[in-house]
Formats: sequence, structure tokens, C-alpha cells
Amino acid sequence: MLGLLGLTVLLGPVAVLVRRQWQPLVDIDQSVTQAAERAVGASPALLDFFLVTTHLGDPLLMTALTVLTLLLLLRGGQRRLALFVLVARLGSLVLSQGTKNVVDRARPVFDHPVASAAGASFPSGHALGSTVFYTSTALVLLPLVPRAWRPALLVTALTVPLVVSASRVMIGVHYLSDVTAGFLLGLAWVAVCTAVFATWRAEEGRPVEPLTEGLEPELAE
Repeated sequence: MLGLLGLTVLLGPVAVLVRRQWQPLVDIDQSVTQAAERAVGASPALLDFFLVTTHLGDPLLMTALTVLTLLLLLRGGQRRLALFVLVARLGSLVLSQGTKNVVDRARPVFDHPVASAAGASFPSGHALGSTVFYTSTALVLLPLVPRAWRPALLVTALTVPLVVSASRVMIGVHYLSDVTAGFLLGLAWVAVCTAVFATWRAEEGRPVEPLTEGLEPELAE
């Protein structure tokens, strides 16, 4: 379970360094935050862009889209995939809130704030949740997409959470380490869910295809 190993390796040391306020990490985070404030302060258009794109990772939107995805999958008789999407979303919420409670990091503050957010800072829930939703959904949709378009789907599934992550830093509600941890933890959690799903298929005697074929390659038939 490489995903589970990666989850542990990522979460433990970084969370400890953040909680203990390791100075080199603090210096990097503060430098990036200051640079972000200067950038959005000098460009209203840039600020507007990030104020809009940050909503692509809004927890309420992620939950609403997850519910919609579940309904569509259940309507199509895809209960296994529906369970995968549900577990991925619930797991991301538990990971996010649980880690926030343990680390309890204060959020950054711009000298001239442009946005605000409640709760602890580490890890970024927007980064983690959007990474899990968009990548897990892409794995569900892959078999339904023409092969020529599949790379674009995967690139989009990774690009959107990266933009969301950047937006959280640029509007001053998260540090760089918060969003980096959120993004990587999201990928690790999806890897765990995918590995469990593949094991489930194998135990039922169903072939385990390369990940580029999607979770349920039979949907392409």
C-alpha cells in the first residue's frame, strides 16, 4: 500500500515541523506569504482571478458535486464506483479536520487582508478536498472518455487543485506548507482508495487493468 505509506511519511514529519514551528519552514512560509501579498496588491486582476478560482475547492461545492456524482452513479447502477467516490470524500474530510485539530496552526495574516477563513490552517482543506474530488472523479470517468482525451482529463484533474492551492496562498488564508501538504495528502489518499478498489476487483476475480484505463474499464465497452 504505497499510498498509505506515503500518507504516513508525509503527514507525520511535516505536521511535527509545523507544530514545532521549525524556523526554516516558518521563514519559507512567511517569505512566500509576503510575496503573495505584494503580487495581489500590485494587480487587482490577479487578486480577482484567485478570489474566483479559490471557490473551485470550496468544501460545500465539493460535497454538492460529490452528492451529484453519487446520484448519477447509483442511477446508472454503478454502486461500486459510488462507494469509491463516497469513501474518498469522507476520508478527505476526516483527514483534513483531524489533522487541523492535532496541529492547530494559526492562519497567516496579510497586512491588508483580502479574504478570511475560519479554523486551523494546516493542512489546507480546499487543497486536500479538491485534489481528492477531481482526481477520484477523473479515475471514474476515464473509461467513458475517448483515449485521445484521457491525458487532458488527467492533467485537468491535477491542474484544478493546484490552482486552488495557489489561490489559498495568494489570498492570504494559507501558508505554502499548508497547501503543499493538502495537495500531497489528497493524492496519497486517492492512491489508498484506488489500491483498495483494485484489491476488491482482484478478490472477485476481475482483471486489474493499468490505472490509465480507469477504475472500471468495462464501462468503455
